[in-house]
Amino acid sequence: MAEELEQASEDLVEQAKADKAAKRNIFGRTALFFKQVVLELNKVTKPTFAELRNYTAVVLAFVAVVMAIISALDWVFYTGVVWVFTPTN
Repeated sequence: MAEELEQASEDLVEQAKADKAAKRNIFGRTALFFKQVVLELNKVTKPTFAELRNYTAVVLAFVAVVMAIISALDWVFYTGVVWVFTPTN
């Protein structure tokens, strides 16, 4: 499978070089760009629903942990600033 992707990638590169050598105008270059985008998007694998659910859970857990860390640091710095700048009698 890796060899097929490598071969397809090499073919795409060779085709791009040939098209560049033809010195296309702006419309030809734009069409070539979109054609190459579609060819690259065909290589993308889409996650299954189970994988998507798992990835979503991992991202939400990571965001929750980072929020907790930042909230704790915010509270520590706030307490420190209040302690330093509160006048004593």
